[in-house]
Amino acid sequence: MPLEVNKHVQRIRRYQPFDVDTSEMIYEQADRTQSLFPVVTLDYLLSAIEEPTTKTIVLTGDAGHGKTSLCASLLAELQGGGETISADVRKAVFNELREAGDARRPLGRTRSGRPLYILRDLSELSLRAGAHKLVELLDPPDEGIAIICANEGQLRKCIAEDDNLDSDGTGRAKILVNTLTDGIARGQVSDPEGTVTVINLNYQSVAADSRNGGLVPWALRQWTTPQWSRWKPCGTCDAHKVCPILANRNELSDATHGPQRRAAIRDLFAAAERTGAVVTTRQALSVTSYMLTGGLSCENVHAKYQWSRSNMLWQAPHLYHQALFGDRLTQQQRHRVPAFFALRKLDPGKVSRRQVDDRLDPDTVGRFPPADPKSYLQKARTTRDAQKQAEQLRGLYTFLRRADFFNSIDNKDRFARMGLQAGDDFVSVQNKIGDPADTKVRDRFLKGLEAVQGIHRAGSNPDFLVLDPAFFAQRARAAVISRRVSSKGVEVVDQVTQWQKEGRTADTPGMRNAVEWLNRSIYIRIPAVDPDRAAISIEVDLLRFELLTRWAAGLRSEVQHEAEIRGLSGSLAELADSSNKDDEIQVLVGNVMRKLMIDVGDKIRSVRA
Repeated sequence: MPLEVNKHVQRIRRYQPFDVDTSEMIYEQADRTQSLFPVVTLDYLLSAIEEPTTKTIVLTGDAGHGKTSLCASLLAELQGGGETISADVRKAVFNELREAGDARRPLGRTRSGRPLYILRDLSELSLRAGAHKLVELLDPPDEGIAIICANEGQLRKCIAEDDNLDSDGTGRAKILVNTLTDGIARGQVSDPEGTVTVINLNYQSVAADSRNGGLVPWALRQWTTPQWSRWKPCGTCDAHKVCPILANRNELSDATHGPQRRAAIRDLFAAAERTGAVVTTRQALSVTSYMLTGGLSCENVHAKYQWSRSNMLWQAPHLYHQALFGDRLTQQQRHRVPAFFALRKLDPGKVSRRQVDDRLDPDTVGRFPPADPKSYLQKARTTRDAQKQAEQLRGLYTFLRRADFFNSIDNKDRFARMGLQAGDDFVSVQNKIGDPADTKVRDRFLKGLEAVQGIHRAGSNPDFLVLDPAFFAQRARAAVISRRVSSKGVEVVDQVTQWQKEGRTADTPGMRNAVEWLNRSIYIRIPAVDPDRAAISIEVDLLRFELLTRWAAGLRSEVQHEAEIRGLSGSLAELADSSNKDDEIQVLVGNVMRKLMIDVGDKIRSVRA
């Protein structure tokens, strides 16, 4: 059989930005013979442009979220009129958007006949020109609708430029940043009049909590499980028995184990997003492409095969469960796709768990072992041999742990295998799972916040202590207690519930339906000092919640996590009661509560509380 080059593999490799000639535009790289990912934001835009009050829509967020793709897909949908969009229409629409995406003329019309103006990228304009363009598109010509694509940083700079009245600013563009701020605080995407809509795509998830699971599972299904015709050249290739690319495809499309492997990949991306990482569409496709191909091309595989046709020891680093963590990439290459850094923090290969390691068998590493599994049993004669053997053994167990993570049918301990002991509790709050009377998450949360202040009380306590902010340094043996809060009035809620409580409404926030949604944060709501004021909310992502859980259990790491402690301390300062004028002061000495009372003659008496 000849050596075959699979064009499907070549198309997948286009998403990897590690070559100098690789384009950054995802829409240009898309395989136009396939449908695009059915992102909910497109449906939201199709609905929003038909609202009679809508004048301006802003798509903002980090570069790579697919703002240009959304605009191109919107135009294609309007031109297609609900029919299947052909590859020629997509190409024509994108070319027109690239040539006339400066909002000088309408690129299409809504279904109700209103002209549609699109500014493809605000970053292409200077600050002054961008500010003028924003003001102009707040009231598009001919009662039309304007869609503006803008990175958040550039958007805020242009709005600040317009807000400078000494430089011919109008101050009108400020409505855009106000709407953006309301979206962060209350999840709303439109201003009260409904004329301006700002969709913050930094809330867009690539591993959404939805029926289709988000972009990553969809891309894996599209690339690995379609009809065999896309992978048919691999079946007739002379190197198919030693090809890790084909092995990855077969592992992920396997009818029995493929779904659970793809689900584990999705869970890993979801955990990365919950730890605070923003994984853009571009990054997700780049990582998925690199994982599936192992960073190889067909020509790379052919060269290895021609060098040694029976060698089965070079493929291991290119298998999907190894390539996903980017071990073979340089730091510079990882910086081009920051999602690799977030995934490497959750690498199950670096987490040692007795119940996992005991069942791993080095003799069953599969067809492509990382090295000779028996070599670590050889006797080491020198220190260098011992070091080399230990490194080989670590590499072997890293390989086995990763492979077992994706092959495991039991998904109950996935967070623990990623090094996140509190992950299941975090998700239970987000998904509103469990008995409402179960207060263990709340109590652990409060105990962790006490530990941030340097308070370490034994057992389960019915109250939460807030120190005077002057004693947050955690170095004093004694600390003044500013306030005691009953745990009964404290609640832990997810992101959507927090927005509803802040907005004092039971309606679902607009952001929840405008993007591919995944709850990434939880909030603890503690009553304010003034009963007429709203509760004080402290936001934590999965990584910060993990730290609070470990601090509650007694971990002391003030230096290593100084920035996290400082941020939480700032939030806790709002809970302090500075209006207390009683002659009685409560003090915590070690773990003992004492009362200091001022007697006649300014004598201070101390009693046990």
